Amino acid sequence: MENASKALIMAGSILISIMVITLLVMGYNNLTETMNAKNDEDAVEQVTQFNKQYDVYYRNNLYGSDILSLANKVDDYNERQSKEQGYAKLDMEVTFTKSINAYNNEMILNKNESPYNAQQINNKLELLQTKLDRYEGKNAITVGKQKIPSLSGLRSNELEKVLESLVPNISKEKKEEVQEEISKYLGYSSALTNLKSKTFKATKFEYDETTKRITKMIFKEN
Repeated sequence: MENASKALIMAGSILISIMVITLLVMGYNNLTETMNAKNDEDAVEQVTQFNKQYDVYYRNNLYGSDILSLANKVDDYNERQSKEQGYAKLDMEVTFTKSINAYNNEMILNKNESPYNAQQINNKLELLQTKLDRYEGKNAITVGKQKIPSLSGLRSNELEKVLESLVPNISKEKKEEVQEEISKYLGYSSALTNLKSKTFKATKFEYDETTKRITKMIFKEN
């Protein structure tokens, strides 16, 4: 009888141990599922927030200034964040249907069936800005103490009088040289304005099938 009691107690202890272990395993599995679900939820939210900052450009009323801003954003992401986070680089393609000339038919941006990517657009903008900095920057060209931009709005007769006041006994050659620089400045300034005021439409956005993150944006000038 005593042996039977001990056997029952032992069996009960084993059963309780099995139940406790089962409950622990179930609890662990539930916790793991909850954590996985939370991680999945966070991942979806991250993708949503990432795509949202680019999806706003999927429209037909974009200006060149929007394209320039986006190209800078994409270039910065590719150079910094994609390397740090291990994601694929973003691809951006922009087709221009009209060329942009500056001073004396100097080509700033070609009409090209081969689209420009973000880096190429930034390079074009940087080139144009470098040319403008010769007139607007810290070490800009000056006549007396006046910069070329401040002289560019004057009429011919007004400009001649101002030049004579700025540079006593100014030569005809020097006047022509100043007028030439004014023409260059106005050409580059007009080219930048032209670029920023062009209109574009988004034609296609592509997304990674696995991560659902945006991978490519395609635009075309209207």
